Amino acid sequence: MKVRIALIGPGAIGGAAAGALLARGDHDVTICANQSFETLTLMRVDTKEAQSFPVRVFTSPKDAQPADWVLLAVKSHQTPSAADWLKATVGPNAKLAVLQNGIEHRERVAPFIPAGTAVVPVVVQLPAERTAPGVITLYGRSNLIVPDDAVGHEFAELFAGSFMTVTLSDNFATQQWEKLCMNIASGAISALTLRTDAIANVPGMKELTKKIIEECMTVGRAEGARFAPDLADQLVAFFSRPTYRGNSMYYDRRDGKQLEYDARNAVICRLGRKHNIPTPLSDALVPLLRAFGPAGQFSPSSFRHGS
Repeated sequence: MKVRIALIGPGAIGGAAAGALLARGDHDVTICANQSFETLTLMRVDTKEAQSFPVRVFTSPKDAQPADWVLLAVKSHQTPSAADWLKATVGPNAKLAVLQNGIEHRERVAPFIPAGTAVVPVVVQLPAERTAPGVITLYGRSNLIVPDDAVGHEFAELFAGSFMTVTLSDNFATQQWEKLCMNIASGAISALTLRTDAIANVPGMKELTKKIIEECMTVGRAEGARFAPDLADQLVAFFSRPTYRGNSMYYDRRDGKQLEYDARNAVICRLGRKHNIPTPLSDALVPLLRAFGPAGQFSPSSFRHGS
């Protein structure tokens, strides 16, 4: 029996996930998008392989049907704009997987789905880029992390045998917080400086990066996460590699898109207040990142020409 799957948001992450599901050949996959395309192409840099799949793309929620599984892969701040898609695809028996940054996956989608819907939060480890509608370049290993529970096992089964691995974690909260520690500093610093090498090459930036991560870890511990003692040093070393390609927030600011600061940075401020933990660095970063919102969107061309 085929599993009916609706994928909302075929960007880099969603497109890669859709490709893995299509590669199996036994799922009924529908893609929900703003722009139509006829073929989904995956290009893998590590193996130099390219795969293309014919796809069924809907551009209006009126055309969508309830699915067995719905995968939400829009950016966290775009979740409200996907409300009509969720209403059309998440029926009373559907399961929803949320492939987004942050730690508030369930809270974020709750207003837009029926009460009692099974929600699987997903930590995404997938270096990828969408270079055109329906064209995704994969730069390394693709891994999705989910809780080690019954619905997590069902989600993992969707990808069994594909190039996308799914890891079941019995300490999922820590996995979420480790990903947040990775995003909170690298995303903010690369977006604000418009440099992917800022942490490696700007004096004092490694020390600042470490302090931002340690602030995140302090709040994370209050939420029950357990970190390796040297996690901050490990991440700073990772961001300092010559091959580091930057964070998606850098590319969003470069391209004049809204920044995903609320799920990545502002959450630290919110949870810090909850636990009476000072978060001065996050308190400073959030207004700076907020400045690049829709009302005063960054223009790469005007910046380059000094106007």
